[in-house]
Parts: sequence; C-alpha cells; structure tokens
Amino acid sequence: MKHIALCGALAVLLAALLAGCGARAAASARPADSRELKSTPPDSMHATAAITEQYTLEKVVQAENGSTVRLNIHLPRLESDSADAARINAELARYYEYDVQEYADCPEAADPDSWDICIEMNWNASWYGDCVSLVVSSCYGGTDAPFYQGWCFDFESGNQLTVTQMLQRMGADPAALEEALYRDVKRRDELDRQAAIERGMLPTGSLKEGNTAWWTSLDELPFSLDGKGNISFVVRRFSADWEQYVDDTPTIPLDAQPLPQDWEWQVLAEWMAVTAVTQGESYAPADRNESYTLRLEKAEITGTVTVSFIRETYVSPQIQSAVETRTGELNAGAVTGWDGEKSQGWNLTCLSEDGRSCWTISMMEDRSLRMQSTGLKKGSEVWYVFQRTEAWDDIGYTAIPRRLWGTYRAGDETAKGIRWMTFLPDGSCCMSVEWDGWNGTLTGTAEGTQGRTEDGTELHFTLTDTDGRPCEFWAILLNDDGSPSGCSLKYRAGEVLFDRDTRPVYWKNDSPDLTLVP
Repeated sequence: MKHIALCGALAVLLAALLAGCGARAAASARPADSRELKSTPPDSMHATAAITEQYTLEKVVQAENGSTVRLNIHLPRLESDSADAARINAELARYYEYDVQEYADCPEAADPDSWDICIEMNWNASWYGDCVSLVVSSCYGGTDAPFYQGWCFDFESGNQLTVTQMLQRMGADPAALEEALYRDVKRRDELDRQAAIERGMLPTGSLKEGNTAWWTSLDELPFSLDGKGNISFVVRRFSADWEQYVDDTPTIPLDAQPLPQDWEWQVLAEWMAVTAVTQGESYAPADRNESYTLRLEKAEITGTVTVSFIRETYVSPQIQSAVETRTGELNAGAVTGWDGEKSQGWNLTCLSEDGRSCWTISMMEDRSLRMQSTGLKKGSEVWYVFQRTEAWDDIGYTAIPRRLWGTYRAGDETAKGIRWMTFLPDGSCCMSVEWDGWNGTLTGTAEGTQGRTEDGTELHFTLTDTDGRPCEFWAILLNDDGSPSGCSLKYRAGEVLFDRDTRPVYWKNDSPDLTLVP
C-alpha cells in the first residue's frame, strides 16, 4: 500500500533533521576504535567505503494517472559479505521495490520545478568504532510525519547488534537513557494534552490519561549520535493538540545516570544561597545584607519543577524583595561548575519567557545545589551555591539566625519601650526605643552568644546610642517558632537608668507600605 500525499513542509523538516546524512556522498571507511562516550566518524583516508548507496534517484516524473511525482531517493548499502549485512540490505531494497520502482521508468515531467506528490527516502549513519547506527527515513508527502527505521551493525564481526548491545559497547547505561527518554517524551505528551484541554479538545482532568510509553524497549527506536557525547532517539507518537502523528527526537547525554529514587525528597525544598560568584569574585550574600532563596516545588507535568528565585535586600527598617518563578525541565546530564567540579548526572533547565536568560540547577555530591544564571549580555553569568534553609543556621555565616532577619514592630502601639527592631544578615541590628524622658535609636551587632531558656533561645547583642554610649545589657528571646516575643534592656541616659523586661507581641514588616522612619 502506498503512503502518497501532498509533499510540503515535511520535506524541509526531513532535510533539516537529516542534515549531513550523506544524501549524495556515501560514508567512507570504518572508523578507528574508541571507548569515549561519543560517536567517532569514519576514517576518510580508508580506501574501502563501509556504506555506499544501492539506490540513488532524483527526478520528477509523469505518472500514468497524469500526476507528477517528485522522487528524491537515497538508500544505503552495507559493504559487508556477512549474512546479517545481506539481510539488512534486502530490507532496505524493499523500500525501493514497494514504493519507488513503479515510478522509476516513468518519463520525466516537462516542468521539473513543479509536482503534485513526492516520495523521499534518506539515511543517516552514526559511528562508534567499527559499529554504525543506520537510520533510514521515508516520507510520502502530506502532513504525516516521516517514517523511521534503524539498524545497528558491527563491521568487524559482520553481525547486527541491538540498540542495547551497541549502547553497552559505548559504556552507556541503557536503563538510565530510557528513564530520561521516557521522562522527556511523557512531558511533551502532557504539554500537548494540556494545550488540547485549554482548547476544549479534551476533558478537564485528562492530562495524565495519555500513553505511558510508546515503545517496549530501546531496541525498537532508531537513534543517532552527534559526536559530542549526546544521543537522539526518534519516538513516534500521536499529538493530542495537533491531532496527528509527530516525531520526537529528544537529545540525551550518553553518560546520563538514573535519578536517585529519593530525588524529590532531596530537591523539592527551600534553599538559601551561601555563596555567589560573579566575574570571578566570590562572596557571601549575607555579608552584603542580601539573601537569595530558591524554592523548588513539584509541578503537574511529568519531569517539570516549579522554581521560584527570591531576591531580598535588607535595608533598615524594611525589606526590598523580588520574586521570579519559572518552570524547570528535568534533564539527564552533569553540569560543570565555575571551579571545574561536576554535579550529579541530572539538571533542571529554566528559561525565561523571552528565552533571553537561563537557570541551570544541579545537585553536587555534597548535597548542595548549584545554579548557573546566564543571560545574553557579556559577563552576565552568576553562580550560586545553595544549602537547605533548615541547615542555614548551622553554616556559621552569621550570629543572627536567618529566621530573625528583617524588621519587627511592636504590636501594642501605645506601649512604651521598643517601637521597632531590625536584624540584618551581616549580624548588625538596630532598634528604636521610646520611654518617658528619653527616645532614640540604638545600633549594634550580635555577640554570637546564645542561651537556651524554657521559652526559646536568648540572643545577646552589644548596642550603642547615636553618641556612642553603650547599653549595659540587651538580649532578645527568639521563640521556637522563630518569632521574637520579648527583650531585656538596660540603658543609662545621663543619670537615669532605664530597665525594662517586657514581652510585647512583634510582627515582621515585609511590606514597603509599612516603611518605618526612626
């Protein structure tokens, strides 16, 4: 049965997909052996061609029914005397015999630049040592995606290989590659179904009802190698949004490793930057009264994660905050940091809506997260090293716990005493005090000493007034829920000693609308 319809955009798509496939020039001699995880091209100086073309036909003919047919046929031949090579060559020849041969002897059309239908067949060879992955595509015009079939062959032994066998020869992990492939294709299918749901083509709630797999093993899927350590499988599936079959060609690093079974527990959390590196300069954001928080949450689409990047600058007595949220795609492959250290074998890639900047997030062996933020401008790359927020207070960058950063004001507006107080990441603090007979602003730093009480943790500070006179003692009680609820303060103004031990209610001032003026 013929698969003939109108040619068109698919011809362009096919040409782009198989660019450099050897349409006219056959792949030359067999490559030297290599154990690297990348494809190795054949040695062009070798005298004997490993693959030639058994059928080459490019012309426009006039068919018996009066239509004009464009033929662009290139079918390969394995130059080997083995039985497996003969069988593969016979399978390739059937493409020509079944769908092309009846047109081959038709007279050429009067106008070769115009045709009604087209038949295109082409091939691509990816090498690894003496082994080749041969992919043949056949396109019969119309709007359907091309058909693909693949063979793996070892010229040294003359034997056909399965996809799994060839991957194992390259040192790749077939199970890890299939896991990454499934995650990628499933994500594409769900995105299509989500678009179809939004257009009313599918019922709400049917996002996960698509096919869970479109293959039973990798041995069914053609693949190609790019020579840079990546592999691309061809997976044919039905698109719910486009209402037609499409070909996905996910690109996966050959050295992909399986995700840890507990990766969600490891990653889906709130993280805080302990180090930032820009233009070769490394610094701790807390030393600049800044914080960068990364919040990772599971998204509905398979293989995607919702990533929120929160930037906060602590300017007493308020916080300037900005949040950007993106959807990250989970990919296989390690990331090399600015210092040359490699991450675990997966990463999250988050593009901005305009595609002009990218976050690449990965986990290191010490369970820290690294994020590379890149933009189009030169010198815009910034690296961040994150630790889980629950471990932040044990890192030792500041004497003030992270949960205390920010500005607090008294809940009782009429009560005398501390009106508001600010705690900054660099360990500094400031407070506004109003008592009968005296008011002013005290500033100072945390002493780094803490004492545990039955109500929480007592933090000690050294404070001075605007004239440089010190307080005799000041401490604040940090409750177990992270909120400050009381303070002890002694301050001598002239001959008057102010001594207060109060427990007013405080709340955090996160809004610029609540800006406090000393």
